[in-house]
Amino acid sequence: MDSWGSLPQDLLRSSTNLLNPNFTEGGALRGVNTHWRNTFLSFREGGFVEERPWLLYRERGSRVAHFYDPVREELHHGKDPYLEGAKFLGSTLGWVVMSNSSAIHRRQDHQAFLYNPFTSQRYQLPLLTTDNPCVIRYGVLTGDPRQDNTYACLLADSFHENNHMVIAHMHAPSRQIYYVAKSNGDWDQNWSVTRIPTFNHPICGSTIDSLSPSVDKISIILWGHTLDFTFRTQNWNVSNTQENDTIEWNPFHGQSFDQIKHRLQIFPQTLDIIGTKTDRERVKNRTWGANNQIVSYTDGVWVEVRA
Repeated sequence: MDSWGSLPQDLLRSSTNLLNPNFTEGGALRGVNTHWRNTFLSFREGGFVEERPWLLYRERGSRVAHFYDPVREELHHGKDPYLEGAKFLGSTLGWVVMSNSSAIHRRQDHQAFLYNPFTSQRYQLPLLTTDNPCVIRYGVLTGDPRQDNTYACLLADSFHENNHMVIAHMHAPSRQIYYVAKSNGDWDQNWSVTRIPTFNHPICGSTIDSLSPSVDKISIILWGHTLDFTFRTQNWNVSNTQENDTIEWNPFHGQSFDQIKHRLQIFPQTLDIIGTKTDRERVKNRTWGANNQIVSYTDGVWVEVRA
C-alpha cells in the first residue's frame, strides 16, 4: 500500500465529486492518513472557507453542469437535475438563486428557488405574481436562507430579448426589486416591491455592473452611481461610485474570449456570467462574445464555496 492507501478510483471519483458530494465517503478518505486529510478538504469543517468563488456553468437550461475551481485550475463535471430547465439569477454565500424557467419572455407569474450546489439543499420561494409582465434578471440573498431575517431579492425589468439585444417594450420601461423576508422559520407569502431610481437615463439590459447584498440593504452599481436600498426604512440612498473598488476581483482579467473558453473547456459563441458579492470580493456581471447570431449559449454564476 502506498502513502495514498491504494484506494479504488471509483471511490475516489465519487467522494471528490463536488456536484454530488458524499460526506461519509469523504470523511473515510480523510481518516486514512495525513495525505488524504491534507488533500481532500472538508466542507463540514470549513476547509474551503477561504477559497475564491467557483464558477458554476452549463449550456442554458442543461442539467449537465461544470464547476471551475480558479484556485487549482481544476474542472469538475456532473449531472444535476435541479439545474435542468432553470435559469441562474445570482448567488450569495454559497447559495444560488434560480428561476424555475429559463425562458426570457415577459410574464407575470415567476417561480424562483434557492439552491446550494455543494450540498444539494433546495428551498422553494413563494410564487411572485407581478402587476405587469416582466423578466426576472438577477436574484440575491442578504444572508443564509436557513436563518430568519434573511431577504430574497429578485430584480425585474420590462424588457424582452431578441438575439442578445435587450429591447424596451414600453416607452417608459421600469426596473424593480421584489423582496421577501424569512421569519419564524418560513418565507413570507407576500412580496414587497420598490422601483429602482433611473435619473431619466436611457435604460439598457447591460447597465447593472453588480448587486451587493448585506444584512439590511442591497446596493446596485450602475451609470456611475451606487444605489443603496435599506429594507427597514424602505428608502434609497444614491451616491457616486468610488473609482477604485477595493473588493472587485475578476479571475479572467486581461484574457481574451478564446483564452477563457480554453480554460473552461467550452466552445460557445456567447458566455454570460453573473457576478457574486462576498465578504471579500465582488465579481462584475459580464457577457463575452455576444452578437446577433445565437449558435451556442453558455451561462454561469460565481458561487462562494460554503456548505
